Amino acid sequence: MKNTMLSFCTYVQWVPGSDVVVAQNRGNLCVWYTIDSPERVTMFSLKGDIVDLERSNGKTEVIVTEGVNSVSYTLDEGLIEFGTAIDDGDYYRATAFLETLEMSAETEAMWKTLSKLSLEAQQLHIAERCFAALGDVSKARFLNETNKIADAVSKEYGGDGTDHYQVKARLAMLDKNFKLAEMYYMEQNAVDEVMEMYQELHMWDECIAVAEAKGHPELDNLRHSYYSYLMETNQNEKAGEVKENEGDFTGAVNLYLKAGLPAKAAWLAMSRDELLSSHDIISRITAALIKGEFYERAGDLFERTRNNQRALECYRKGNAFKKAVDLARVAFPAEVVKLEEVWGDYLVQQKQMDAAINHYIEAGRSTKAIEAAIAARQWKKALHILEQQEDKTAAKYYLKIAQHYASVQENILRSQFKAHSAVI
Repeated sequence: MKNTMLSFCTYVQWVPGSDVVVAQNRGNLCVWYTIDSPERVTMFSLKGDIVDLERSNGKTEVIVTEGVNSVSYTLDEGLIEFGTAIDDGDYYRATAFLETLEMSAETEAMWKTLSKLSLEAQQLHIAERCFAALGDVSKARFLNETNKIADAVSKEYGGDGTDHYQVKARLAMLDKNFKLAEMYYMEQNAVDEVMEMYQELHMWDECIAVAEAKGHPELDNLRHSYYSYLMETNQNEKAGEVKENEGDFTGAVNLYLKAGLPAKAAWLAMSRDELLSSHDIISRITAALIKGEFYERAGDLFERTRNNQRALECYRKGNAFKKAVDLARVAFPAEVVKLEEVWGDYLVQQKQMDAAINHYIEAGRSTKAIEAAIAARQWKKALHILEQQEDKTAAKYYLKIAQHYASVQENILRSQFKAHSAVI
């Protein structure tokens, strides 16, 4: 990826032996002591132009010409040395440099860079110091506990202790790679430690999955604790899913309704015959659906319980006319014609004139069909419907259609005349 760091740049140069960048933007001297954080830039006002960059005897100077005079600007050598130490991989020296500096935007960026690099290099004591300097108490405390484990392992078995499975797992947790942390624990068959990790993170589904896979004796207690946690935190939907997975479908429906999810309760009810046979459950679900204006879903549920009249009413309220017509053809044949007309009226309101035409024809409302065809500019279809009519009142539409074709013919003649004139 490319990003513009500085516009109107007339000079740019690396400071030799470091990752510090010096640049000029019109009347400003810009210095990036940490190039990994391009937004952290130190700026000075200039009256001239940068001509050179000199580094010698532990001192770095930017040479600027101001008319006939030359002026030098001295850069912060401590900050430059930090970059050099980072390039050399000497993170202890980089830490020592930073500890001599007061906290500023530049030094904060450097602490962040050092924290990232020291974690990647598994120099955990330095990483802990970085997070403490940044005020990230939780990470500093977590690394402090991790360092205690690594130090104890190092003291007992030698090495630096970072290869121990607990240390590797905790570092994976710090990186939010919990599956990798689980893998490290499971390689050592540390099932209880995996479960403890997931419980601390409130990742109960993963915790229970591990317990189920290993046949852990505390599985039932875990499930009970998880359900209690969900109820205490008002996570009714998730609690409902737990009940559904356990086969307690009535309890799941109650929780879905409590969570304000009647549609989810309806889907569950329609998939279970024992729920469909319960008049109380169906009444509560449909009442919640109608209150929430989920009319189509309420219609589906009423139809499944053979309450066709209520189903038809809900389909009409929810503008689910296809389902309404399909149901009416079976249960209420006399209503089909009325529904087709209402369907056509609804489509006209939605400016879907083309779709409304056939529904008006099915309803026997020819006048509305002609008007819809004319509004949709379906002139041939309008003329065809009109020719089938015996009612003289429809004859007035001939004039509109004739006017359309007359205007089309006039435009054709006009375009032919223009073409002929151009040739002449």
